[in-house]
Amino acid sequence: MAPKCNYSLKGKKALGIFIPLIFLTLLALFIISLPRWAVIVTIILGLLALNAFLGIIFGSRIHRAKTRCTQAIAKILRDKEIETVLDLGSGAGILTIHLAKNGFQTSGVDIDKEALHQARRNAEREGVKTEFLVGDGSSLKWADNSFDAITSLNLLHETKDPQTVLAESYRVLKPGGTLVMADFRRSPAIFTIFWVGIFKFLSRKNLFRLLQEAGFEKIQIWKVNLFHHLVLGRKKK
Repeated sequence: MAPKCNYSLKGKKALGIFIPLIFLTLLALFIISLPRWAVIVTIILGLLALNAFLGIIFGSRIHRAKTRCTQAIAKILRDKEIETVLDLGSGAGILTIHLAKNGFQTSGVDIDKEALHQARRNAEREGVKTEFLVGDGSSLKWADNSFDAITSLNLLHETKDPQTVLAESYRVLKPGGTLVMADFRRSPAIFTIFWVGIFKFLSRKNLFRLLQEAGFEKIQIWKVNLFHHLVLGRKKK
């Protein structure tokens, strides 16, 4: 008869605390025994190593976070009974294809031709009908009042002129149309991955200001996961 597995946590929590305490004590003793300059170097190297370790952990979760963003955007559009959608900075088509699979009439636009080629292959593999076109979010070729909704996933921090992108988004939206964008936010988790690159990400305050200046109303910006905030705005009717 096979022995029963013991799943009891009794004693394991204490052990889980005891071992790190021993390690930290030994580390502290080691640092104390060093010259002052060596202590500083050791602490800096330790912090960099910790940051790199956390960056690996958080980096492995970004793909899942993107999936949650696409699901959140699709839900918002369904609730608003949207039909036509323009996805800016569509890249390999993650968001565009997801929206098309949810019944929206989608078009993806990106300046990267290779990414669009990959997006078309992904759409074909998923059995989805959608178009992917070469274009710049700061100079859209569509006429005024063309789409019910504008979306994007991780675009705003990549563009050199987010104000112009938002202004163009406002122009091609139909009156009462919806803007829904997910973008990286400044957070500890993001810092472990991008370090000083975090400063190119727009703060909630700056995003709110940019949307107001572009003419959007009913603006909402909220945290959707460890990495992203969701931006929602509406064009005036």
